[in-house]
Amino acid sequence: MRRRLPRPLTPLLLISLLLAVAMFGGCSDSGTKDPRAVLTRAKNTLDTSPTVAFTLTSADLPSSGAVLVSGDGVAKRPASFSGRFRLATGGIAVTLGGVVSVEGTLYAQLPFRDGYTATDPDDLGVADPALLLDPRQGLSSFLTSATDVRGVGRSRAGREVTAEFSARLPAKVVSRLFVVADDSAAVETHFFVAEETGQLRKATFRGPFYSGENHTTYTVVLDHYGAPVPITRPR
Repeated sequence: MRRRLPRPLTPLLLISLLLAVAMFGGCSDSGTKDPRAVLTRAKNTLDTSPTVAFTLTSADLPSSGAVLVSGDGVAKRPASFSGRFRLATGGIAVTLGGVVSVEGTLYAQLPFRDGYTATDPDDLGVADPALLLDPRQGLSSFLTSATDVRGVGRSRAGREVTAEFSARLPAKVVSRLFVVADDSAAVETHFFVAEETGQLRKATFRGPFYSGENHTTYTVVLDHYGAPVPITRPR
């Protein structure tokens, strides 16, 4: 019996295979770069950006007590913020449609009140969002405070390749921006850094934010680095 020779690849099939390799071939591992060096670069990139847009989401929130559900806005250097937050108390959600922090004072559009009211962030159960870009207390400080940093993998969204790193953060560090019930705990963290620009694109935090037994996840997405945004004190 004559053995059939394998059929040669058609040009169209060959091109398809080459494109698949180009798109996905280098995105399955974290590469050879030192993870700490990547996170240090991401911190420096964030620390030198005049503005950054943030989006915050949550998962596995407790059904009782006061909790931070979500938020979005723009942080501007040196210490200002404009955006909104969604809070919940006893399962009842409230959206603060306007939150502005300027010169050390937080102003919020509170339910059943006209205009903005100067408010203590602790009364809302949040940290002052103006601290988001603070090099020592803000989100960038998390990047160089992390321990057990390991490369997890790479992914592609359009033309951007993002490297993912797993890490652990002391709860005392995370409490700079979030309420954490157990200060002695470690918070499981994942950082996602754009390889070309060095921009921190996303960070996830899972830990005992409201209870030592039940863990909650917060995800912060960053975008629009350096976009000009005016932030002024509300009238």
